[in-house]
Amino acid sequence: MTQHHIHIIILVVSTLFCLGSKAQNIHTINPYLNAEERNGGFSSDSVETTGVPEGLYAWHISPRFGDIIPATYDTIPHRFQNENQTMGATGHYNFTGNLGAPRISHFFNEQGVNMQSAPFIFKTPYDYFLKSTDALLFTNTKSPFTTLTYHSCGNKQNGEDRLKAMFAVNAGKKLGLGFNADYLYGRGYYEGQSTADFNGMVYASYRSDNYQMHAYVQHTYLKTRENGGIENDDYVNRPEIFPTRYGTGDMPINLAKAWNKIGGNKVFLTHRYSLGFHRFRDAKGQIVPEAVVKQMAAAAAATQTKDTTMVNTIAQPRVPKDRAENVPVHTDNDTLKITSEFVPVSSFIHTLCVDDNTRRFISNEANNSESPGYFNDFYLPGDSALDRTHHLGIENTFAVELHEGMNRWMKMGLRLFGKHELAKFDFKSPSFTAADKRKFVENYFTVGAQILSTQSKIITYNVLGELRTTGSDWGEFNVEGNAKLNIPIKKDSLQFVVNGFVRNERPSFYYRHYMARNAWWDNNNLNKMFHARVNASLRYKDTQIGVSLENIQNYTYFEETLTPFENSDNYTSYRHAIGVAQASKNVQLLSITLNQDFHWGIFNWENELAYQVSSNKAVYPVPAFSAYSNVYLLFHIAKVLRTEIGADVRYFTRYNAPAYSPIIGQFAVQDAQYATRVGNYPIINAYANFHLKRTRFYLMASHVNYSSGAGRPFLVPHYPLNRLTIHFGVSWNFVN
Repeated sequence: MTQHHIHIIILVVSTLFCLGSKAQNIHTINPYLNAEERNGGFSSDSVETTGVPEGLYAWHISPRFGDIIPATYDTIPHRFQNENQTMGATGHYNFTGNLGAPRISHFFNEQGVNMQSAPFIFKTPYDYFLKSTDALLFTNTKSPFTTLTYHSCGNKQNGEDRLKAMFAVNAGKKLGLGFNADYLYGRGYYEGQSTADFNGMVYASYRSDNYQMHAYVQHTYLKTRENGGIENDDYVNRPEIFPTRYGTGDMPINLAKAWNKIGGNKVFLTHRYSLGFHRFRDAKGQIVPEAVVKQMAAAAAATQTKDTTMVNTIAQPRVPKDRAENVPVHTDNDTLKITSEFVPVSSFIHTLCVDDNTRRFISNEANNSESPGYFNDFYLPGDSALDRTHHLGIENTFAVELHEGMNRWMKMGLRLFGKHELAKFDFKSPSFTAADKRKFVENYFTVGAQILSTQSKIITYNVLGELRTTGSDWGEFNVEGNAKLNIPIKKDSLQFVVNGFVRNERPSFYYRHYMARNAWWDNNNLNKMFHARVNASLRYKDTQIGVSLENIQNYTYFEETLTPFENSDNYTSYRHAIGVAQASKNVQLLSITLNQDFHWGIFNWENELAYQVSSNKAVYPVPAFSAYSNVYLLFHIAKVLRTEIGADVRYFTRYNAPAYSPIIGQFAVQDAQYATRVGNYPIINAYANFHLKRTRFYLMASHVNYSSGAGRPFLVPHYPLNRLTIHFGVSWNFVN
């Protein structure tokens, strides 16, 4: 039984378990939820009234310390039709054409930030499918909650399918459990570009006054067939010059019988123990002294003794047993409800992350100098490539936190932390000799501090600084922070957000070492990168302006090298090689983005315009102008069926976009001598998007502007986009 079949079985079992869970009847109440959070993001027309308690509260956590960040579970119907687009909801990403294929953002401030935060770089191009820890949702629900989502396009020969299942349940008020399963299969409209991805996760959270815990176990498997792009772009751009009109599945490709396979297992745990005290608030949120609460409780008890027939409808405060007796509070009406809350003074935090990853590259192209093929370099003998690299990372972070407002000498919160990282890397190939150094072990120690202020409704901020060392070299450091200012204006607020970082970082391991049949380097002399970025945005109502500014010294990147040769069809092909380079001069980048939405009755128009400039386009290319525009009508049919009918377009100007290298599964700067420009080509989708109670569904025609021989429908050099395709998707929510 293949890995592909195993993942299908796991997903089917997960789906059946989700559906079977409807028979359960676990009714819990989350003490942390306010009235708005109990709605779980559902609008009034999206929840069917039943006798089952409803409410789903979701949140993210920060991967360092497990801070809770409120979030909304994804039941939003708007732009549901774009949820399954590899290029992103608003077209920010260049990708190689198929569902789940490798991608890279053409917005520089969305590309990789901290090289040390994800040393296994081979997962980076699949961030469409793989979510980082801070993007995962933890849940607390009154009743078991299930979501099933299915996207489909095309047929069994070339189509795309994706099935996702999510299940959440509570065991008591404090313990939340659940799992996510996600399976994607893109057969590919072009020869040799199929994808098959699986991602499964089981998670748990526990939230009490003194102790909080978040944990998950994750398994991923990604299989991508690599075709190296089509042999000649004119098959798409100028099909009339060929005696045979090629279909998408007939076009000759550069690389046959090649696969990129990535497997991963991850265990994550963050937990904390807090010391603190309880305090009380009234219905207006004002603090009530404990002595007053005791007096109210005593008065209520005395009143009940005099009049045993009185019905007490006033909420009882949850008073700790060591502070007051559990006596009901009575007033003349129900306007005063006393609630107790825990106020942490100090916390002790531990975060553990164990990440185990493997990447295999398989190719059956032999080294034949008389008949050159895709690869230019052969560092190992043999008729095929069976390259394998393995990474094991173990991180432990320990922190002590003094909470905000608990020290009269320092009103902000303070964290002190230390971290140890163990990273093991190895390379394997049947052709390795005993002399090849194939295993590397690196240990890092990090110490740092963070100050933060999060309680104010007007301004919040945090600043973190850390030093990283191998034990002898203290050259690496990181300072990062963000601040948010909210100024209430009428019924809305003016929001100003600024964030950024300054880093001096060693290039990640695979930039320094790589050992395989068609790529090999040991770059022990790479300089550290000095990297600084600042982002700022200003938002009011439907208008938002953002600015990003970045400077990089010793920018480190992958660089493609091409060697031309004349093939059997008498036109030029290229042999490919890949290496690592560093920019000799600083690279500066600037972007300005405007988001502006308009609403006139049922007519809606959403826009995003972006301008970018790079001081060195040869090593860091970006498109000068990018745009996304979405026009749609929003109305209700029979007052219950929410309907969006519209069309959207994504566009960027022509530039030397990064090329994709199957050899290492990464994007690389093109060989300047043979560079191919992409862009100046709009991609238009037309759609109808619906929402009825717990169900979302859509029908979309993608790339409706495709016309054979017109324009250049490429986002990545030599990887054409799919032609006009029809997509369908549906998502069901079950509250049991």
